[in-house]
Amino acid sequence: MPLMFPSVADVEIAAAVFKEHLDQLWATGRPQRLGWEQIATVPADPLHVVIKLPAKRPSGEIDSYFVSLGAEYYDAAPPTVAFVQPDTWLQAVEPSLRFPKIEPRPSWFGLEAIHNFPNGAKKQLICFSFTAEYYMVEHSPTESQRWKQGRHTLAATLFRLAEVLAPPHYRGPTQ
Repeated sequence: MPLMFPSVADVEIAAAVFKEHLDQLWATGRPQRLGWEQIATVPADPLHVVIKLPAKRPSGEIDSYFVSLGAEYYDAAPPTVAFVQPDTWLQAVEPSLRFPKIEPRPSWFGLEAIHNFPNGAKKQLICFSFTAEYYMVEHSPTESQRWKQGRHTLAATLFRLAEVLAPPHYRGPTQ
């Protein structure tokens, strides 16, 4: 049984807090310095945004990934997270140019193109304690790993994800 299956958030509150946290992060200027791009809310819906993140191979080559963040459970729980195809905004499949190869994987990180969730859903799993999906599968995070409302924001999710999209973990697309 999962430790905590997130509860669906109130749409208006989640959308407002999500936007506020996204705006606060972008106002720091750090995402721009890191080469991140905020794609207009795609699809036009206040609970989702797509962020274009660069990924650096050990050779120095740069690839781009599109990451969908969702506020369905935000901010009592972290955002939902998935790599998506930029032409359709559907979840990226493996192998593809839009699904990364992460090796060696840090002990705190998991990635599956298709995962069988306990509720019967079959979808992508980006798994670390700053994604909502982490709490939908069986995990027992320590107190220091657990998402804390009021302390953590979607910024923590993006910075942690950017960590695996760089050496020594990122190896290139799966295709």
